[in-house]
Amino acid sequence: MRMTAVIDPAGTLELDMGGERTTAGYPSVMDARRSVMSTATDLATETSTATELHIEDPSGSRTILVQTDGAVIEHDAVGEPADSGPVQPAEAAEPAPSPVTPEEPTAPEATVEFTAEAAAPVATPVPDPAPIPVSASVATEATAPETVAASAVAPAVIPVGAPAETVGPLPTRRTAMPSFVDRPDADSPAQVGVRGVLNQFGLKLAASPGELEQRRDEKTVSQHWAGPRTITVLNPKGGAGKTPTVICLSAVFARLGGSGVLAWDNNNSLGSLGWRTFDAGHEATVVDLLEQTDYFMTAGARAGDLASYVHHQPSDQYDVLRSDDRSGAKKRHEVTGDEVHRLYSVAAKYYRLILMDSGNTERGDNWEAMIGHSDQVVIPVKSVDDAAEGASRVLSALRAGDEHAQSLADRAVVIVLGCTPSHGPAKLNELAESFRPFVKSVVTVPYDPSLIEGRIRFSSMLPQTRRAWLRAAAQIAEGL
Repeated sequence: MRMTAVIDPAGTLELDMGGERTTAGYPSVMDARRSVMSTATDLATETSTATELHIEDPSGSRTILVQTDGAVIEHDAVGEPADSGPVQPAEAAEPAPSPVTPEEPTAPEATVEFTAEAAAPVATPVPDPAPIPVSASVATEATAPETVAASAVAPAVIPVGAPAETVGPLPTRRTAMPSFVDRPDADSPAQVGVRGVLNQFGLKLAASPGELEQRRDEKTVSQHWAGPRTITVLNPKGGAGKTPTVICLSAVFARLGGSGVLAWDNNNSLGSLGWRTFDAGHEATVVDLLEQTDYFMTAGARAGDLASYVHHQPSDQYDVLRSDDRSGAKKRHEVTGDEVHRLYSVAAKYYRLILMDSGNTERGDNWEAMIGHSDQVVIPVKSVDDAAEGASRVLSALRAGDEHAQSLADRAVVIVLGCTPSHGPAKLNELAESFRPFVKSVVTVPYDPSLIEGRIRFSSMLPQTRRAWLRAAAQIAEGL
């Protein structure tokens, strides 16, 4: 029999049972669900037939089957079991005959008789006597012969090449007893999708392969390393997607791994990282922090004092160090290589993870100093040819550099960004395949209007976009 239940947010239930409709009110949506499940179970028991139940509530709609014993399964999971055929019994193998160990021979008893006569002492030194055979007579002080019986047994014969018998280590308490708290993530029931919704009714359906993969990526991203790590986002082409990449990756790492993440705009040509993030009630930039680097390296400096120089993002939990964005009559400050080193010393002292926007001046001293501090490089590529050309050039420049730069190129992660709605998966994958042979990995991020303009919030992106950034962050974290 089929039942249809519609539950509104206030807990009002409209139930249709074979054309008979009833309406009832409940304190909550959960109470209404429990009532529906109880009714479906009673109906299945009375009719001895599974009840097909279609539920629509604030969490969505789904169809399930309620069995006569109260068990609930997904409607799509019903099917006939496959016939695997009769099971053939395994033939018992005859035991191999045990080899008979021959008795080891025992040497016969030997009786040795010693007799001697007294010898006169001599005054002159006597040299050491030669070895005396067993059957020879020697001089002793005894006047009567003494018979000694000696029994000799032949040693056991050990075959050549026989393996030595070894004794393994005794089990410790840790190896002998299982853990009662360590459980893999796979043991957790599903929390998302249809399975997650069904688990709200008291079921414990296992997580899908997609959910398990997402859990693995989240675990990879949430780890902390011994010492600070620096990720540099490189592309000399302006508008290639560096700023959105820095913002999104910073949000993923901070949301999953906790605070201590700094997004640093290392751009000497009016970077846009400050424009596309939120200010913290002040206008401080890298220039203001440069004046205080000596103080922040002292023992008396406090982490809270940095709040006057960086801009915290409340919802995404990371901080932003803005580049000098002054324009007009004021001359913009260009950060030197030495100043990058000073700023990095402060950043590495107070942050566990630093993400740097390279800017567009690849021949500047600040660019070279940034590369020297990098542990991992990320190369964003918008789905247009000029951005791809910039990415190709920066990879070539790294491979032509020193050993450190070459290592960064080998372990680089390329992120292909869809920049228009018409650039679908086929276009992104085509561009990704052109980079895949030359870098560690390539990740594609679909077009999302929230990345095109305005301030970027991670929560405002589409679910598939957030999942793509999580996948990219996991690939990057594996190289740190």
